[in-house]
Amino acid sequence: MDISRAKSRNPIARRRVLRRELAVRGAVSVAELSDILGASSATIRRDLDALARDGVVERGYGGAAPRAGRPAEEALAVREQKNVEEKRAIARAARDLIKPGDTVFLNDGSTVMALARELAAAELELFIATPAINVANLLVENPHFTVCLLGGFVRRSSLATGGPFAEAMLEQFNADIALLSSDAFSATDGMTFSNTEDAMLSRKMATRAKRSVAMVINPKFTWTARLTGVPLGDIDTLVTDALPSSLQHRLSKAGIDLIEVPVAGAGYSPNT
Repeated sequence: MDISRAKSRNPIARRRVLRRELAVRGAVSVAELSDILGASSATIRRDLDALARDGVVERGYGGAAPRAGRPAEEALAVREQKNVEEKRAIARAARDLIKPGDTVFLNDGSTVMALARELAAAELELFIATPAINVANLLVENPHFTVCLLGGFVRRSSLATGGPFAEAMLEQFNADIALLSSDAFSATDGMTFSNTEDAMLSRKMATRAKRSVAMVINPKFTWTARLTGVPLGDIDTLVTDALPSSLQHRLSKAGIDLIEVPVAGAGYSPNT
């Protein structure tokens, strides 16, 4: 029997696929899930209702989304819904920089989560180290990935680990590429952060990778956070949706490769 057909007839397997699709996509319609599983819309609705009763998903009109249970998860979910197309465009461009067999560092943040969603179904053998619990939880579903969650103290605000234990684990790895997001970006200070642990871990990732990539949405060029995490000299590539013209010469002079992926009709939201 065809595997996909078998899954469509097996409610346990079918609901496992539904949970994975919701984790990867964030929100999916009944029609899309019906096409993916080859099951009727009525069957999909019953499955989603069952998952909602179990507290796994939230039902909406015509579809469902993963349930964000804890305050930190809810805050992360809100950030993920801001500047969605811009983050997705940056994530797709960053994804194309990763090669089969790479050892990859990812820090945390909504742009990194957008990249994780792009990677989730990739047919690449990768080793990925990250402090972000939500990113690790998503990527571990891909059987092609070996995922290492860096140990340490978990911050409630970001659901990411940090501190000396996380840094000590990171010291054991040599990465091919570090793909990093930050709170802000400065033409003089590079990637800047509000949190000390974020800044320190991101800097270590950049220095222990052969190539470091900054993923920056346009609003983050408008201010500088209090801590420099990754200085310009440690950044090899900048991926952005819109680079201010005032920064182009400075970054080019610093030897940073620029990848700009404009998004039509971009409408920016603050606090991303």
